[in-house]
Amino acid sequence: MLDKILGSRTAQNIFIHLYHYGESYPSGVAKDFKISVGQVQRQFDRFEDAGILVSKLVGRTRVYQFNKKQGAIVKHFIALVKVIYDSIPLSERKEIFSTRRRPRKKGKPIIRKIK
Repeated sequence: MLDKILGSRTAQNIFIHLYHYGESYPSGVAKDFKISVGQVQRQFDRFEDAGILVSKLVGRTRVYQFNKKQGAIVKHFIALVKVIYDSIPLSERKEIFSTRRRPRKKGKPIIRKIK
């Protein structure tokens, strides 16, 4: 539904990805949703120009997040994204967001599932 409002499925995927992780980068979104990085980068640039997102450099990677300084507008937009995110079945979310994005804590044991 959000893709109809924003005009593109890529835009919807970006906001769902941002909602799930809190911050994201173009190649991460492209990898998870199996779409081109250029297409994702154009959307990120568009939303940053609009003031919905802000970015920062982390090493050589530009990381984006919601612009909390925009106040009520972004707050209500995030609430709309939450509704769309919550409507995605859990099994589908596990498939989309299967890649671990944070490093494991030092010394934490690795527990493997036995099949």
